[in-house]
Amino acid sequence: MALKTSVASDIFGTQLTETDPEVVALESSLDLSAFLTKRMHSYLESNASSSPSSTSSAPLDVLFVAIAALYAFVQAGWTGPDIGFEPIDVLPAHIRSKSKDLDKQALDKLAVGGETTYHLSPQILFLHIARILLVDNLQVLKKDSVVAKTAPWWALRTLFLQQRTLEGPTGLLQDEMLALVNEIEAIVAEETKAEDGVLEAIDTKEATTRLFIEKGLIQHWYMEDAKAYEAFQKAQATSGFRFNVTGALGKRTKFQQFDTSQLVVVAESSRDMASSRPSAYQSKAGSGPKNIDLNDDTLLDKIQFADLTTEERENLGDLELDPSKKIEDLHPIDHALLLAFCLNIKNTNPVHGLTVEQMFPFVTRVLETPNNWTVYTVALLLRSRLESDNSKTVERGVLQLQALVDQTKIEDETSTTRERMHHFFSVILPSKWEMEKELAERFMTLGVVRSALAIFERLELWEEVIACHQFLDQPEKAKALCRELLAKNPSHARLLCIIGDLDEDPEKYKEAWEVSGHRFARAQRSLGAYYYKHSQLELARASYQEALKINPLFENSWFVLGCVCMQLEDFDTAINAFVRVVSINHENGEAWNNMAAIHMHRKNPVDAQHALRQALKEKRDSWKIWSNFMYCSMDIGDFSEAILAMGIVVELRWQQKKEGENNSDIVDIAILDRIVQGVTRDLKDINDRRVVFQASKIEELLLGITNRFTNDPRIWNVCGKYYFWKKDYRECLECHLKAYRSVIHNPKIETEQVEFEKAVDAAIEMVDWYRNLGPLTCKDEQGQEQLVAKDWAYRSKQMLKSLMGRTRDTWEDLPAFEKLKDAMDDLKSEK
Repeated sequence: MALKTSVASDIFGTQLTETDPEVVALESSLDLSAFLTKRMHSYLESNASSSPSSTSSAPLDVLFVAIAALYAFVQAGWTGPDIGFEPIDVLPAHIRSKSKDLDKQALDKLAVGGETTYHLSPQILFLHIARILLVDNLQVLKKDSVVAKTAPWWALRTLFLQQRTLEGPTGLLQDEMLALVNEIEAIVAEETKAEDGVLEAIDTKEATTRLFIEKGLIQHWYMEDAKAYEAFQKAQATSGFRFNVTGALGKRTKFQQFDTSQLVVVAESSRDMASSRPSAYQSKAGSGPKNIDLNDDTLLDKIQFADLTTEERENLGDLELDPSKKIEDLHPIDHALLLAFCLNIKNTNPVHGLTVEQMFPFVTRVLETPNNWTVYTVALLLRSRLESDNSKTVERGVLQLQALVDQTKIEDETSTTRERMHHFFSVILPSKWEMEKELAERFMTLGVVRSALAIFERLELWEEVIACHQFLDQPEKAKALCRELLAKNPSHARLLCIIGDLDEDPEKYKEAWEVSGHRFARAQRSLGAYYYKHSQLELARASYQEALKINPLFENSWFVLGCVCMQLEDFDTAINAFVRVVSINHENGEAWNNMAAIHMHRKNPVDAQHALRQALKEKRDSWKIWSNFMYCSMDIGDFSEAILAMGIVVELRWQQKKEGENNSDIVDIAILDRIVQGVTRDLKDINDRRVVFQASKIEELLLGITNRFTNDPRIWNVCGKYYFWKKDYRECLECHLKAYRSVIHNPKIETEQVEFEKAVDAAIEMVDWYRNLGPLTCKDEQGQEQLVAKDWAYRSKQMLKSLMGRTRDTWEDLPAFEKLKDAMDDLKSEK
């Protein structure tokens, strides 16, 4: 192994004695970075070429040793099996007693932006060594023209692995990786153009494909899904890989009598990529990671596709499924691409059964032709996750995850360590501890809490351990455990935050902040949440701002900071906070909505409408956002959007209507009236177009509302205004009659004076409508002129007579009742 060679021994100083000044300095300071940097410089200088025309292999030696250290860390924490020695074994023998101190120092050095490294990361010293040689000394390595072409790529991989050992994302590493990606792209582009480049055409093609995949996976990690998808598309174009998501007839269950359409992915690698697939990296058929059978009484293990007729086979288009043909193997890098596109579907779609159905064909296609241990493992893991919410497949999902956890602990005779490593950076394979944690979380969802608790305790994930105790209704045991751990390590910032959560004690968060040297951002986030909960807004703002100075990639912290500042009327800080939220996650609809609220407060409705459009792209089922959009559109005179928004608000609120909720809470009568006034007053909209042209949409809106709400007189009166403008007098009269009926159907008319007086006013108004519209003419369905209401006087008398008879015993002595009498007398005197 490269770490055991004489070159590695020279670089690491393995043979140095305890009296050597470098060993003495390392023992006293434990500054591994200074020690290795000095050793590397010494090795490069002592092996430098004496001839200007020739190059030395020393920089390549250093690069190979650094890569070996990186791969050793990957093997220890991800792929397995055990490498058989510890990282301290490559350092001077006299230093080996300081192993724990060096590990602790490595954890501290690898922590970035207030995010700590997982403290039980196996053989973390290997990552620290790789970081020193590949990242901290990258400029030294790049002095060699050959090494300069590949060292940045390995530095990028080192940084991404470092990020994956941290407890949360950090912007500092993201910026470093982005700079390296841009540099590597330039190098690869130059190599592609060069006729005398070090890579052959096919190697350049595969290298470029790998680069775009890795770039996309990094962007996917930081939730930049649009950029990630663009990178994956570039990788696909470079590879020449083709795939198509299509449908084919088939059966999914054992007792299914007829074929139904099934979603399937049909794919093929480009010819040169397929021919270049190294056989050394292929697992034997049926070997590799264990694929657990479904063994369900109903579901088939995989879809059974229907055979095609000769005519159907002849009419098949390009990349359409022919079940009779053997499924062609794909290049492992193309398998990785399919999984990358699958992850993108997950990130850019809601948590929904349809999303699972979209993802399954991608995973299934990879599982059909396994040819790489790592890629196959990731595919099995994704299938396990997709099956976790289905009662018929959840058992297989858990068993599969357990098998994947177990496989890294044993030597697999069918897959070499080289194969496991070969495509490691082209997929997102969780580490051993992450996979075990996921298994424990899966146990929690199934109610197997004690098994989950045992795993969490072994991994020393104390927050999850305490959550298990709380789930088991053992809060005191959780507190006792936390205090016991703190007694052993009083300066453990995370434990202090946990006990602060349990006791709701802000002093513990402050203590965690102090013992961390003002670097543990979680302490300030927790403190901010505490202050916000207790309405101490000034303190909450200060705490969140302090946390975000250390690590600005926490979307939720920016969001809460924005909400705090809105309540404090610090709108400049609030708008900046919400801008940061949507820059991290463009799909946060609530952040866009809050930005719109700030713009509305600042009397800037045009920007508010734009923000609300973005919010509605992500939260189309939120009636509150639609309602804000409706008000905003009316403010700027955008009648078309206001009509659309009101229709959707009514539809959504009708579906979610609670018992006893008033219609006035669902339909904004004032806005509805303003919309109708747009045509009755011949107004113009924001684009200087007459609102009259929206009349058909307004009528459709009115019909949609009145089909749902029939007992609100205000709605009917607004409808009457519209039909009066339209000169549909018969419909106008009908609307006012329905408005009157809505009033008199109130049983309180006979017991409450106010309601009786409202009914009187409505009756007299209805008589006026009869008097004004009844004698007018209109055309019937055959086009014949007819009176709107030929017997309008009779109807008016009957209406008044009915109301008077109903209320005579109760309200005969009131002036309002006299109004009814007077109206009746007027009708009798009219011919």
